[in-house]
Amino acid sequence: MKTPFTRIRKLACVVVGSLALLGCDSEKEPLQEVAGNPPPAPDFLDPIPASPSTTAPGKIHDEYWRGQFERVNAEVARAEGTQLVFFGDSITKGWTLLDANGEAVWQERFAKYKPINMGNSGDITPVMLYRVTHGNLDFPEGEAPRVAVLLCGTNNYVVKQSDGGRVKWDLGMDTPPDEVADGVRAIAQAFRQRLPATRVIVLSILPVKNPEKQVKCRETNRILAGYHYPEDQVVFMDLQEHFMNPDGTLKEGLYTDGTHLTPEGYEVMADAITPEIERLMKLGPIDPS
Repeated sequence: MKTPFTRIRKLACVVVGSLALLGCDSEKEPLQEVAGNPPPAPDFLDPIPASPSTTAPGKIHDEYWRGQFERVNAEVARAEGTQLVFFGDSITKGWTLLDANGEAVWQERFAKYKPINMGNSGDITPVMLYRVTHGNLDFPEGEAPRVAVLLCGTNNYVVKQSDGGRVKWDLGMDTPPDEVADGVRAIAQAFRQRLPATRVIVLSILPVKNPEKQVKCRETNRILAGYHYPEDQVVFMDLQEHFMNPDGTLKEGLYTDGTHLTPEGYEVMADAITPEIERLMKLGPIDPS
């Protein structure tokens, strides 16, 4: 039986195809690509097609997710001097919570920015979209962070229902990578729209041990890397090579289970992203005008 989201996928394809046709004037010659030049990259801020990865639920029913959503809302509401936030799933949460494998390097590299850890275990892009549009970005006036680091998308290939099983998601290993990339784009766009002075770093999905999932993650990252990003407003960072050997295997000692990071893994991530965080911090807030 076809799910509503399956129908959304098909409808989105029809709509996109129709728009492409409407954009062509039959009386004019189509634009020709200059020989030897690649076509222009799609814009990261292009409209987001509807799909299960980009459609936020009307409510978060899962009790655990709800609790974490409310935890972040409370921290954001009392933010004072916060210049940096990390938004994502359990890998993000693990910087300072869960097993807190990233705690030491977090304190060493980022504590000076009074950061907020917005990680939520098992999170998927549709729930993340709910979070960023229902309070997670509602900072007090004048307290918006200068930089946000986003790490999203890996769970779309795994999570198909809420923890309690009451909510089903049309996700899993069959999810098309372009839809996951659109989910990541939608989250980053929400940050830019709701926090217009905040610069955003979009991290690639980290490599995983599962070979089938790894193929999907690499394709998602390839799509994300192919966009044109607004300079110094949204920055894409591909971290895959920091965690993989040349033969495609995971580097030893960086993972606890093939997905989550050891303290050494968090140190590798910090080494990779700290220079860019510091560079964007020095640029100051974006002038919304």
